[in-house]
Amino acid sequence: MHRITAIILPFNSARSGLNIPDMSSIPTTLVNFPSLWYILTMTWEEIIQLLNQGEGQSVEFDKVIPAPDDIAREYVAFANSDGGRLILGIDDKNKHLMGVTIEDNTIDKLMRIGMEKCVPVITPLIQVLDQGNKKVIAITINEGDEKPYATDEICYIRDGNISRAAREKEVDEIKSPWAGQDLNKRQKRSLQFIAEHGAITNREYREAFNVSHKTAHIELMLLVEKRILEAQGAGRNTHYTLPPQ
Repeated sequence: MHRITAIILPFNSARSGLNIPDMSSIPTTLVNFPSLWYILTMTWEEIIQLLNQGEGQSVEFDKVIPAPDDIAREYVAFANSDGGRLILGIDDKNKHLMGVTIEDNTIDKLMRIGMEKCVPVITPLIQVLDQGNKKVIAITINEGDEKPYATDEICYIRDGNISRAAREKEVDEIKSPWAGQDLNKRQKRSLQFIAEHGAITNREYREAFNVSHKTAHIELMLLVEKRILEAQGAGRNTHYTLPPQ
């Protein structure tokens, strides 16, 4: 039997300056404990599946808990790319379960790496999985909304199964022109869609993000009110475009 304990954030983290993840995107049940938020997400079977797939664009394994600088590099690389998972306590080369030692402040240290060594702040989703008498840490980093991210003033990206420093051109490519506009991920992705296709309709927004007509209308109109988009046409023919430069 195995037991999964998934730790996200200290209960008072909202007062510590951390960015709390968007819980609406996590299809799981949230339980409020006295001092911690717990959430059940990854299963051991999913860990095995990732191990069988091997390291790649969205997964990195390590036998031990790396140094803070190394962890910060992985956080930044995943946040600048498409997100990913850092699995600690498994030797992926020999497919051995090594386990890691978890002390009272281990999770706090992993959280603070994202807060203190990454710019902008990165909030990891941290899970502890018990398998037999050994523990594995699974850290999920979502794709960031405030790219580019850096640590020690170096911007890293994920390139296959390695995290490397981004070239100047690559840094420019991952910069979001809509950073700091207080937009959700759907709105930012819709702006990327418009940049590529010229316009988006309410129907295309609904189909792309699986939201209601009302939600699509509200979120698109917020972009219009911020003067990020312009509404063209009327009724069912309404479509939204970027204003002329």
